[in-house]
This record gives sequence, C-alpha cells and structure tokens, in this order.
Amino acid sequence: MIREVRDGAADIAIAPLTITERRSSAVTFLIGILATSQKIVLKRPTYEDYMWSVYTKQFEPSVWAVLLSVVVCLALCLYLVSRFSLGEVDISVSDAMLTVFGFMFGQGSHIEFTSGAGRTLVMTVLLLQVLALAFYTCNLVSALTVGPPLPPYKDLRDIHDESSIAFGFVESSSNANNFRDSETPLIQDVWQSMQADDFVQSAAEGVERVLKGGYAFMEWEIFYTLNYGHICEMYALPEPYFPERASFCLAQDSPLHPVFNGVVLDLLSGGILTKWWQELKVISADCSALETAPIELKTVLTPFLLLALGMLVGVGVLGGERLASRSMRGV
Repeated sequence: MIREVRDGAADIAIAPLTITERRSSAVTFLIGILATSQKIVLKRPTYEDYMWSVYTKQFEPSVWAVLLSVVVCLALCLYLVSRFSLGEVDISVSDAMLTVFGFMFGQGSHIEFTSGAGRTLVMTVLLLQVLALAFYTCNLVSALTVGPPLPPYKDLRDIHDESSIAFGFVESSSNANNFRDSETPLIQDVWQSMQADDFVQSAAEGVERVLKGGYAFMEWEIFYTLNYGHICEMYALPEPYFPERASFCLAQDSPLHPVFNGVVLDLLSGGILTKWWQELKVISADCSALETAPIELKTVLTPFLLLALGMLVGVGVLGGERLASRSMRGV
C-alpha cells in the first residue's frame, strides 16, 4: 500500500500502517491512530513435547523430594518400632522400606503390627498414600485434559539464551531495520547471532515454523492479533518490542493532509476509531484455560505437617510403651 501511494496509484492508504522513518521519507502519515509494538510468538506446548516426563510433572521437584523424604522417615520409624517395641516382630530396614512403599502403591503387608506405635505409623503411611494419590490423580486428570503449563520464557533474553529455539522474523519487514539500527546490547547480540535460515519470507511461513516447534517468530502485534489471535496452538510473550504508532498515509505534499488530519481528530474524539478497531479485531479464543501448573509445596504443606505429626505420635507411643514395659518389670 505504501508503494501505491508513493507511485501515485492511490491518494490515501486506509489501513493501520506502522509509522517508520523509512516510510515517512516516501509518504506522509496522518496523526497516529493506534499504539502498537512487536511481539514474539511461540508454539504452545503439548504433552507430546514431554513424553518422558508427562507423569512426573504433576508435582514440582521440591514436592517429590519431600514426598520421598517422608517415605524414608516413615520406613525408619517403622524399623525403630519393630526393633524396640516388645510386641512387634523385628524387621530389617529394607523390609520396612518395602512395606512403606507397598502401602504407598496400595498393597498390603504380611507383617502384623500389634502395638499402638506400629499401628499409628501404619495409619500415617495410609494417610500419606491417600493424600498423595488424591493430589496426584486430581492434577493428572486436569493436566491431561487441558494441557501442560507454558514454558518459563518471558522475553527476548530468555529466547536468546535457549539454544533449542531459533529466533527470526520476516526478512523484508521493519524488524530488520529495528535490529540493525538498535543500540541495545541484547538486540545487537541477537542480530549478530542470526543466520540466513532464521529469516522467513512471509508471516504465513513464520507461523508455520512456529507451529512445527523450535522457532520464535517476531511479528507486528496488530497483524498477529487480527490473523492468528484465535489459534490456541500459539501464544505471544508479554514483553513488547519496538513500540510504534500506526496511521493512514497520503502522498507527500498532498493538499489533503490537513483535511484528513482534521477528520482523524474528529474520529478520535468521537470514539469511532475505537469502535472500528473493536469490530475489526478478531475475537481471540480463551486459551488461558488450556494450561495447568504443577502442584507447589505450599499447596500440600498442611498434609505434610499432619504426616510429620503422625510420625511424632508413633515415636511418642513407642517411648510410652517402653516406659510402661520398664515399669512393669520393676513391679
């Protein structure tokens, strides 16, 4: 459209065209009607991308570590009870570990626990099994239904530091000038590291590479929203780049420039352009419901405290039984 106006084939371009220094040397822009920027678009992850960890992402690593620690502590407590309680069969540490893990996986045990301390610890293990299974199953069902959480990428720095993701944009777009002329160190580092195959020839090609995975595509925010905002297989990072304004343009030295500027001012003051933008904008699908997050440690902190209390009660009952046994011997 810029070329048609510059060559005289059109008097005015009615479209939200980005105002750049290079374009301003060829045509005359009216008062800016939209504030916009460039956004980085990535593929939304699916569980196909996490084939080997799809059943371990329900808890954060800290939760798995605490869960394993609790299981080990329960096994050691069970071993101590079997060793020092007079009414229990003496078992080894490995047998205690196997017993606790068996309870965790819903299996019973041939070992009979008759003392109060032993039965308290067994009830604590069963409580742990119920809680862990409830949290895990709930999150697993939700995750398999809606999908995995978004990657931890926030801006261009994260993309640049991620070696598995190539970054690019349309070769003939204004982004090439933005990157080449920028004095920002990060922008220059990215520009210097880009290879020929990082560029694409059209936005459609860039979107196609994004959907294949391993590619981050920078595109004009308005164009992406209008044409691809409804596709939930992609998402845009929140950080904007190269903020700019968009407007209509006329041929240079056109006598219609002040006339159309007055029209634009009337449209802005009357809210007509805002209504026009809302009608033009494609209603994006609500993709926020297509992600879930692993359960954090603070979410299950209270159940773990109850489990710790159960272990302490079991050990305390063991101590009480030992004292009662000594008292009976003394009598």
